Amino acid sequence: MKLEQALERYEALRKKREKELEKLKKRYNSVLKKSLGELLKRLDELERKELPKKMDERMKKVVEGERRSYVLSLRTVLSGIETMEDLGKRLPDVSKFHVSHGKYLVEIFDKDVYRINKLLKELSEEYGRYYQELSKKKLEEINPKGLIAEIEETQEKIKELESEKDDISRKINEKKKELESFRESSGLGEIEREQKEITKELKALEIDVRSKASKLQKPVKRMRLGGFADDFVRDSSIVIEREKEFFELLDMTESKLDKKQEKVVKWLRKNLPEKAKKIRELRKRLRDLEKKKEEVSSKTSVLRKEIWELEREIEKREAEIKRLRRKLEHLEKELDDEISKLNEILGERVER
Repeated sequence: MKLEQALERYEALRKKREKELEKLKKRYNSVLKKSLGELLKRLDELERKELPKKMDERMKKVVEGERRSYVLSLRTVLSGIETMEDLGKRLPDVSKFHVSHGKYLVEIFDKDVYRINKLLKELSEEYGRYYQELSKKKLEEINPKGLIAEIEETQEKIKELESEKDDISRKINEKKKELESFRESSGLGEIEREQKEITKELKALEIDVRSKASKLQKPVKRMRLGGFADDFVRDSSIVIEREKEFFELLDMTESKLDKKQEKVVKWLRKNLPEKAKKIRELRKRLRDLEKKKEEVSSKTSVLRKEIWELEREIEKREAEIKRLRRKLEHLEKELDDEISKLNEILGERVER
């Protein structure tokens, strides 16, 4: 059976059961009214009954107190009951009265108390019968139409978000192409390539000079000359920027060096001026390139920011899609459960 047809049958059955339930409630409420009337009548009789004349005065006071408490408490409980639904809510209080009462009250008015308690017990039993009949006739509430509408709405939202995500992805690709095109047209790519080449060459030159000069650090340190000599001992790269002072240091110390160290001095005298000059030139070129790159990069930063913002928008939509897919899975499970209930109610297999 198709779901639409099954829902029509369910609705017709629900209306039929509602009418039956109304009749059931009306019948039981009528019985309840009579039972309550009988209970109140018995309470009035108990309240008016005189105590035995030969009873001890102290005992009379005790029994009178128990009677007042019993009658007042039971009337309070019964006054809040008008329908079987009210009785169901007050059932624990009603049940309490047919199992507990004053010790002396039941001795003096045993027949009255037991009669009232019997009526209270019957009232509880009557509610049990009412509840059983009500449960048999009452249909379980189902709402597959509402779930289907929510499922379709959720699916539509997912489609919208997927579409938005695709649109944003296209914009990101366009922005990236625009950025790459600008990088090429502005020479940024060439600047970065040149920076990489110069950095490599510069590093090789610096290592060459420093490794040679460092061989003189220990002997110079032993001479304890102070001033520039101490600076050199701490950092051999100083010879590049303070070339003149370094050669003056060599003039002062060369006669105290061994043959190996003299060869190093000879190499430095011959090669340092040219290499130091080249290093300074390369460093300056790197600074110039970096400045130029910053100028170009400031123009590309706007595009990068736009790309970053668009990527954040995609992340937001992906998170929302993930949440909606979880919701959809939950709704689908609920719908399957609702259809299973409909199968049981109608006694036929229902298809979506």
